[in-house]
Amino acid sequence: MSVPVPDFRDLVDRVKERIEIDQVIGRRVQLQRRGNQLVGLCPFHPEKTPSFHVTPDKGFFKCFGCDKSGDVLTFVMEMDGLDFLEALRLLAEEAGVELPRLGRGEGGGDSGRRQAAREALRRARELYRAELASPAAAPARAYLAERGLREETLETFGVGWAPAEPGWLAGRLLREGFSEQVLTEAGLVVRPEGGGRLRDRFWDRIVFPVADRAGRTVGFGGRYLPGSRAEERGLGKYVNSPEGPLFPKRRLLYGLDRLAAALREAPADAPILLCEGYLDVLLLVQAGFPCAVAALGTALTEDHARALRRHGRAVALLLDPDEAGRRAAFRAGRILVAEGIPVRVVDLPDGVDPADMVSSGRTGELSQRLAESRDILDWRLDSWVRKADFADPAVRARAAHEAAEWIQTTPDPALAEFWSGRAGDRLGITGESLRRLVRHRSDSPRPAAAVFPSRPTRSALEVLSQNEREILSALLHDPSLYPRHKAELEALRLEDPLAAQALKWCQDRRNKGLPFDLPLALAAFPRGEAASWLDRVRRQPPPDCARALEEALGMLPASREEVLREKGRNRSREGGAPSDEDLARLQRPIRIRSADED
Repeated sequence: MSVPVPDFRDLVDRVKERIEIDQVIGRRVQLQRRGNQLVGLCPFHPEKTPSFHVTPDKGFFKCFGCDKSGDVLTFVMEMDGLDFLEALRLLAEEAGVELPRLGRGEGGGDSGRRQAAREALRRARELYRAELASPAAAPARAYLAERGLREETLETFGVGWAPAEPGWLAGRLLREGFSEQVLTEAGLVVRPEGGGRLRDRFWDRIVFPVADRAGRTVGFGGRYLPGSRAEERGLGKYVNSPEGPLFPKRRLLYGLDRLAAALREAPADAPILLCEGYLDVLLLVQAGFPCAVAALGTALTEDHARALRRHGRAVALLLDPDEAGRRAAFRAGRILVAEGIPVRVVDLPDGVDPADMVSSGRTGELSQRLAESRDILDWRLDSWVRKADFADPAVRARAAHEAAEWIQTTPDPALAEFWSGRAGDRLGITGESLRRLVRHRSDSPRPAAAVFPSRPTRSALEVLSQNEREILSALLHDPSLYPRHKAELEALRLEDPLAAQALKWCQDRRNKGLPFDLPLALAAFPRGEAASWLDRVRRQPPPDCARALEEALGMLPASREEVLREKGRNRSREGGAPSDEDLARLQRPIRIRSADED
C-alpha cells in the first residue's frame, strides 16, 4: 500500500534529520568552509573556480555554475544514478530509519517488475558464482588460473560460470517464482524468434557481474573459453547484458562500484586507470592497482567521462597498443579533456595488454610505464613528430590543426595556454599562430571561468508551463482535491509534456480504482526529466494545496490567452496570424468550482 503524503513527508524529514548533508557530500566533494556555507568544485560540471555551495543549516546544496540544486536525496540520486525511492532506501538504512513499502510493485507496474528484475540479477550472480566450483566448470577454473587470477580475486568480483545448458538459469529462476517477463527485463533470458524454448542469454561462458555505483548487480559480461563451441561457431568473444533501464551501457563502467573506496585509500595523485576489458581490471586490482575501470565493450561516452570527473582525479589510458587501441585512446582522450579531466597515456609493449603484463609477472615494468605516462597532447605530438614525412609543411599544418582542436576542447584556460606553448615549440610555429587557429575554429571565444548569465524574461509559453505544473504539484501533494475539481481536471488538455504525462497517469490510476499521490508518482517515473521535476515538487510543497490548485486553475485561461497574444505578436512580425489549431487548443473554457459548492 502507498504511504499517505503527510506521512511520507514526515518519513523523508526523519531520514534527513539523521543524515548530515555536508558529510554525505563531503565523501565525494572536497569542501571548505566560508561562513555558514561550505564550497567546493561542482561534481556535476567541469570548473576550476568553486561554485558549488552547501548550506548544512538548511540541508541544501546549489551550484551557481550549472544551476543544479536540491537536498541530500537529490545529491545521492544525481551522483549515484538512483531513482528517488532507491536513494531514500539507501539513506534510510544509513540513518537507521525503517521504511514501509513505498509504492514499489503496486498494481504489478513497471517499478514492481524492476525491483523483481534486480532481485533476479542478484540471484543469478549467486547461482553463477556457485556453479564455478562445479566439476563441469573445471576448464573455466583452469583458464582463470592460467591467466594468473587468484580465488580471492574471483570471490571479490563475483566471477562465475554459466554452464553449457541454454536453459540452465531460466529453469532455476522460473522454479523460484520469477516470471518470464521479469527475467527478460533483467536481460537474463531470450526467446528465439518464431517461438521455441526460453534460453539463457549467457551459457558456456565465464560471467563477470557488472554493478552500478551503489554496488547492485545490474547485468553481466560473458566470455567464452578458448576452443569452446562458441568460438568454433564464430560467436563473439564477449556477450554483454542488453541495453535497458537496468543496464545503461553508456553510463556503466566495470569496477566503478569499487572506485570511490579505492581512491580514498590511494595516494592523492594516483590516477584512475581506464582499460579495455574485465580481465584487465581484475588483474590490475589483484596486482595492487585498485583504481582500474573498463568500458563494457563500447566506446567511452560523455556519461562515462562525467562519472569519472566526479572523483577529481586524472585518468591514465591503458588501452591495447594496436591501431584500434590508439584510435580508442584518441576518442576517449578527447571526451575526457572536454569534461576538464587531465588525461595521460601509458605506452604498453606491442601486442601486450595490461592483463598480459600482470599475468606474465611484469608488474614492476607496468609500474614504471605508469610513472612514465605522457600528457595526452604530448602523446599526440610525438606521433606526428615521428612521421617520416613530418618535414612536409602540409603534414605540420595538419598537426597544428589537430593541436588547435585539443586546445579548443579543454575548458581549462591555463592548460590551453600551456598546450599552446608546448605545441608551438614541437611543431615549429608561434603560439600566436596557434591561437589564431583556435579562434578560427571556434564560433566564439571560450570563457576563462564559469559565466552566470542573467535570467531572461520568461516567455508566455514558459509561464503557461509553470501554471500547468502548479496544478499537478498541488494535486500530487493532496490527491483528495481531485473529486472537488473532477470536471475541470478531466476537461484539461495541457501543453506542458511533463504536466500532461503526470495528469494522464493520475487519471489512469483513478479510472482503474488505484490510488495516486507523490510517492507513487516518484516510483512510477524514476528516470529522466519527469523524475527531476517530481523531485523539485517533493522539495517545494505548496503551503496550502487547496488554495494553490484553485489559483492555478483560475490563472489558466489568462495564461493561455497570453500565449495566443504572444503568438499573434510574433506572427504579425512575420506577416501571419495565429492558426486555427492554436486557437482551438488554447481557447478552452475552464470552470472553477468553489469550495462552497461541495
